[in-house]
Amino acid sequence: MQEPHVRSGKPRRQLPDRIRAVGPGWHPLLLRLHERLLTLEPGYRIEDLKEKLGGVRIHVTAASAPAHAEMRGVLTEAEKQSETICEFCGEPGRRRRRNDAPAGWIKTVCDVCYAEWSHHTILIINGEVRHRLTGSR
Repeated sequence: MQEPHVRSGKPRRQLPDRIRAVGPGWHPLLLRLHERLLTLEPGYRIEDLKEKLGGVRIHVTAASAPAHAEMRGVLTEAEKQSETICEFCGEPGRRRRRNDAPAGWIKTVCDVCYAEWSHHTILIINGEVRHRLTGSR
């Protein structure tokens, strides 16, 4: 049976196969992470990759328990780093809410992208930044 997130071809199993689940600002971080994971467990498998609470969240499986334990530390480090990198452009950023509201969606953004994101003029779709026309929401 084919995995639900796979449309055709071989199953998507490693970071480069799933990188478009998050914004382009985090892609270099995830590609560096992929290289580190390959040294620990060449056959690692991504179970989940997403943005949550302004940071990247990654769940993997490994063939051996020791490799999985070592990988957890590497993953935690990358997850923390993502909270300092703008998900839109890759510049230094911080976790913020739109318009600095007390509640709502949290994203890690730089000051430039924050202004556009707060005004609903940029968003991330399929791993790419998309621009909306001014005045449309």
